[in-house]
Amino acid sequence: MNMKQEFFDVMVDTPGKSLRDISGVIQREVSDRGFDSGLLTIWCVHTGAALLVQANADEQVTADIEAFFEELVPKVPGKYRHKPTEDDNAPSHLRSLLTQTQISIPVEQGRLPLGKVQSLFLFEHREAPKTRTLKVHYIGA
Repeated sequence: MNMKQEFFDVMVDTPGKSLRDISGVIQREVSDRGFDSGLLTIWCVHTGAALLVQANADEQVTADIEAFFEELVPKVPGKYRHKPTEDDNAPSHLRSLLTQTQISIPVEQGRLPLGKVQSLFLFEHREAPKTRTLKVHYIGA
């Protein structure tokens, strides 16, 4: 079996603060590139967004996650010390700190083996729409 590795970027547009299901986008890349079995590592190149695997069966799950983070790290003028370029800058950095900027997912027979009610999400912490860059590394067959 010949091992290969590949590096590439995936650009994801967000509407602003949201959990965007990117499972299909990443699965399409895996399929289009002919990846069979290996490991996919995805790195979010931003301090105002994160990656996570979460339930997708009920849209209230994402609403609960968003509400939880609003309560945990609210946007309150004067609450945070670093001087933001935008008023949601400090809270978005703290939210990202509590989540993760990289995730590794196995590839099995050309598929992401997510559970029946799981999706890969880009968790946008900023209010304004953004284009996020994901650096992807694949190693496998």
